[in-house]
Amino acid sequence: MKKKYLTLLCPLVLLAGCSTTPEQCDPTNTNIGIMDKISCNYSGNYQARIDQKQQILDNEIRANQQFKEIYATIEKQKNDTSLSIKQKQAQMQKLKTDLTKLTNEVKQKAKGRDDLQAQVNDIEQQLKKVNTSNGSEIEKQVELDKLNKKLQQLQKALNI
Repeated sequence: MKKKYLTLLCPLVLLAGCSTTPEQCDPTNTNIGIMDKISCNYSGNYQARIDQKQQILDNEIRANQQFKEIYATIEKQKNDTSLSIKQKQAQMQKLKTDLTKLTNEVKQKAKGRDDLQAQVNDIEQQLKKVNTSNGSEIEKQVELDKLNKKLQQLQKALNI
């Protein structure tokens, strides 16, 4: 009779051991029994847990790589923007220098002609106004271009 009960209890004990989940099969958990550990090992739950953690790790590595690529793109755009700002500032400075030279040249050629001298003085005043204004760089660029065109017209009038 004892054999009968023993043969009935063995499958129940084994089935109870097989009822573990991958979450329960944490190798760091020291509170599970020997049957649960055996169940975790032979049922493949340890491997399922390893595979699950590996998948999470792979996803995190991919996400990290995407963040690195995005960061590199942002840094490149930032560097390109600062480079173009420096180029624009250099162009504006060159335009200011050229305008000053051209103004002085036109002023020398316009000596004795009061009408042209007045126009040159007006252009000089506008140039000073643009240099001291608080407007944006684009607005200053537009004003300097207008002044440059006026000076070129005066230059043509003087046959320089």
